[in-house]
Amino acid sequence: MARARQASLDGTVLQLRSHEVWSALEATDPVATMAEYLIGRVVRATGHGRRSPGRLSSWRELGADGAELVLLDVPDAPGPCVVPAQSLRDSVAAALTAVAARELLMSAGVTMAVFGPAGVAQPQLAVVARHVPDISHVALCSASMGTEHVEPRLADQLELSGIGLSVVPTVAEAVFGANLVIATDHTATANDLAELRIDQLARGALLVNATGTDLPSDLVDQVDQIYVDDMGLLDHYPERDVVAAHQAEPAGGGVVTRSATDRRITSDLAQLLTGRHSVRRGTGDIVLVELLGVRELNADLAYRIYEVATHTGLGVRTAN
Repeated sequence: MARARQASLDGTVLQLRSHEVWSALEATDPVATMAEYLIGRVVRATGHGRRSPGRLSSWRELGADGAELVLLDVPDAPGPCVVPAQSLRDSVAAALTAVAARELLMSAGVTMAVFGPAGVAQPQLAVVARHVPDISHVALCSASMGTEHVEPRLADQLELSGIGLSVVPTVAEAVFGANLVIATDHTATANDLAELRIDQLARGALLVNATGTDLPSDLVDQVDQIYVDDMGLLDHYPERDVVAAHQAEPAGGGVVTRSATDRRITSDLAQLLTGRHSVRRGTGDIVLVELLGVRELNADLAYRIYEVATHTGLGVRTAN
């Protein structure tokens, strides 16, 4: 295996840019890939299940814009593939968001609110809109963004799918009437997160935190249930409030109960997908999904992107 890997590294490298990663996602099903990955983690915990088809590692160079790059090494392939790390993380976040929506949304009609930096929110919105059924309208809130800044391919996709789109200046306007609320990358949304309040959310809403950072504690204290993508990641992120609250010992060593100071995680997406946990929620319950894995680099999804790229001619092959 080591010799095959070395031979491929001596050949060419397929380099993908960010927009080519998102183009590749249009020709595959990243949601199914991430669902299979989560199920696989549960299966592998019992000593079964397949391994990832590729391996990710840091690339020795940075992109032209100084962005971090990662290399996907695929045994017996013509050569490895290099992708922007942040594009891969954003792809994971979008796919996990869609998994959460498909597993936990109660209503057949979906009105969605998305807020975050335009460069992150729009491609993630494209993935969710493509793979979550019954979306009727999307409100997009992004700083200094108007309708004229919406990417034409996203506008066309939503129009062809019969999904209405509005671009609004505030979080309150975006979440009004929405039953699926998505917070994307946190880098430009600190003020947005501070503005988000429980009384702005519709009863029965699903709130997905894909920012990789904590939501306001007074908001989290008032949700009815909390899920994460994978309970196996809790020990990887002890600094996250949701993890610390879940792992805290009950006062006096007594029985754990739900309270504003005891925010227990109900379950994870992996348990829902395998049927080991079934959703039990009232029609008016507000559910929060904290995606811990949005900072992870997923080799399974990277491999799917690589497969599409090699079959459709995306990217550029260069000598290694």
